[in-house]
Amino acid sequence: MSKVSELLDGEEPQAKPRDIAGFPIVSVGTMEKYVNILIYGEPGVGKTVLAGSAAAVDAMAPVLLLDIEGGTMSLADTYANVDVIRVLHWRDLQKIYDKLLSGDHEYKTIILDSLTEAQKLSMGDIMKRVAKEDPDLDPDIPTMRAWGKNIEQMRKFTRALRDLPVNVIYTALVDSEKDNRGKTVARPSFQGKLKGEVPGFMDIVAYYYIRQVGDNLKRILLTQQTDTTIAKDRSNKLPKLMEDPTMQEIYSAIITKESN
Repeated sequence: MSKVSELLDGEEPQAKPRDIAGFPIVSVGTMEKYVNILIYGEPGVGKTVLAGSAAAVDAMAPVLLLDIEGGTMSLADTYANVDVIRVLHWRDLQKIYDKLLSGDHEYKTIILDSLTEAQKLSMGDIMKRVAKEDPDLDPDIPTMRAWGKNIEQMRKFTRALRDLPVNVIYTALVDSEKDNRGKTVARPSFQGKLKGEVPGFMDIVAYYYIRQVGDNLKRILLTQQTDTTIAKDRSNKLPKLMEDPTMQEIYSAIITKESN
């Protein structure tokens, strides 16, 4: 009997399974919302403090900061309730990630400070192993193979941390280089293909800088791309420029507005 005949005979059609080939189908509107953001800028602009301000947001706290740069002093007088792990070796990041992946922790937000330094940790680990295998190689001059491994390690780690069921905030330094039109463009500082790939992994990429307004210095967060700056906002909820921003403002704009 045809499906049309079955319906005419009053038989109820079978409900379609909410999966394809065993992969569950989830409506975007029902998915739990998390923030993942890359904040980049010059040293001392306040990236760590801005990221740490997540500790003042009930929905984002408690916060764990993975400190690779060794620059958490700025949090002592601002957001002292941020928990910190000082990361000195690449293998430490793997151990921490495994624990976070298990879900056996209390944290709602993870900060990695910074991805620029994480790439250097990865390369240092790789070159130590290379030097053991071939003592004739200079451990301070990476080979093409070492660069390839370094970039792949960073791709996997950055995506894996991003995909944890928590808010994830990355920081990075800024790098300026000329494009094919001769214009100087500010972008997150990474080596090799990562400089173009890492921004693509994120929902939000924001450039943080200081502007003098009269006698005052204002910290400005740029969330939309310009001719001279790499930035993006997939949520389409943030203003193009945010003056002296906090994570409360960022989170409320992205999550609260999506919920309304």
